[in-house]
Amino acid sequence: ICYSFCTLLVLHLIMFKVLSTALSLAPPPDYPTFTENYITQPLDHTNPKIGSYQQRYLTNSDQWDGKGRLENGCKGPILFYTGNEGAIEGFWGASGFVVNDLAKKWGAMVIFGEHRYYGKSLPFGNQSLTPENAVYLKTEQALADYAALLGDFKEKHNATNCPVVSFGGSYGGTLTTFFRVKYPNVTVGGLAASAPVGYYDPQHWEQQGLTPYTWIDIVNKNYRDAGCYDKVTAVTNIIEQLSKTTEGTKTLIKYLQPCNTDVLSSDYLTFMWTDAIETLPQEDYPYQIGSRPAWPINATCAEMNKAASGNTQQLLESARVVLGWYYPVKDGCLDIPMAAPPQGGIPGGGPPTLYNNEFIMSYPWGYQSCTETLHCFSGRGVRNYTFNLQQQNEICQKFWKTQPEPHHFTELYGGYAINSAESSVTNVIWSNGLRDPWHGGGFLKQTKESCPVIIIPNGAHHGDLRQINPADPPDMTAARDQEEKIIWKWIADASKPGM
Repeated sequence: ICYSFCTLLVLHLIMFKVLSTALSLAPPPDYPTFTENYITQPLDHTNPKIGSYQQRYLTNSDQWDGKGRLENGCKGPILFYTGNEGAIEGFWGASGFVVNDLAKKWGAMVIFGEHRYYGKSLPFGNQSLTPENAVYLKTEQALADYAALLGDFKEKHNATNCPVVSFGGSYGGTLTTFFRVKYPNVTVGGLAASAPVGYYDPQHWEQQGLTPYTWIDIVNKNYRDAGCYDKVTAVTNIIEQLSKTTEGTKTLIKYLQPCNTDVLSSDYLTFMWTDAIETLPQEDYPYQIGSRPAWPINATCAEMNKAASGNTQQLLESARVVLGWYYPVKDGCLDIPMAAPPQGGIPGGGPPTLYNNEFIMSYPWGYQSCTETLHCFSGRGVRNYTFNLQQQNEICQKFWKTQPEPHHFTELYGGYAINSAESSVTNVIWSNGLRDPWHGGGFLKQTKESCPVIIIPNGAHHGDLRQINPADPPDMTAARDQEEKIIWKWIADASKPGM
């Protein structure tokens, strides 16, 4: 197997499934809808004369009717989502705690800003991701967009005295963190859920107890704890071996049932399996979402343990069931589009997709990985991979004419120093679920009262932002209760007359 093929984790069903995962339950009948809006933003906030683009943002003002009037006369707080790497409506549907629960309770205005170069916020239309046009895709510019959007909205709606709280999950949580670093006067605080800021500070990994294997080791631990690690890794090895021969490939076709037999190269089939296995721990929620069962790690192990160890047929049959929870099933087969092969290369996602040594697609996260968001991760256990920065440099240079800068975020925003006792950053909640492999790069130790750290042992990837659900475990309910109390105090303090 050649693990040099670098692909990105793709948002659910296609792109960068986890940092941007926006799996949505079927919304309840009263789930708020949104209004789609646009604002003109500079391509470059440091040089506005270069040009502009239309940024999309979503709003809901149903609850912003004065019932949440604050002490300073503001008719209600503003809850703002720092959009991450995907179309913003996906995050709207996956953030019910903000959109449906807190907004109703507090009589709040809700605004979700779409990240430039994602969804409909494309500065150059379908040519936005050419190397020459992608140069304005930077976190600094995205944060400046959000600051300008909020300033414009407050001015136009006579809300300059209304406190804003930012929310974000995954990369969006990282952006909420950076927003408090760079624009502390725009918001009164932020909830950064599953924000893996530390993963972008590799020079300080050793002193924080991290290694390049931290992310994948958390994935492995999930399956060990649930009792099927050996069988999951056995399937990986079976696929690798069988896909090397014509007869073995026929066996895989028979039991895994891909709709498109063009996927049947050894690297593709292995990645098809490991993509699912590496993503499910991040989506280990206590309720069913689409075809995915509640507590999918336990469900995976229950299915895998129906197979006898060493029985290839039974192991592949169980693997097919698990894959059917993860990929679309069409006419009884796994419908995996060739335009978006599953994850390979760097665990957790990386630079642009390679397939048969050719680039077949590009996504904005691929460009970001080739500039500022590279994950310096290696793999072992469920999938073996050795990170090689020179290899990433060559891929990025070939595709984007760029090279990754793994220390860029630390130099620009502070890395682990953001959470130090000496940091000037205040009013950020960092929450992390311990089932989620991204928690390895989260801030897990509280250093000062103004920046609470909330650990959710039974939580998955930014599960606390999701709609309150009767199936939520007690630690998730307790986390949300704590977050609500802290955030409300920020709002109340900021809206006192004279503040």
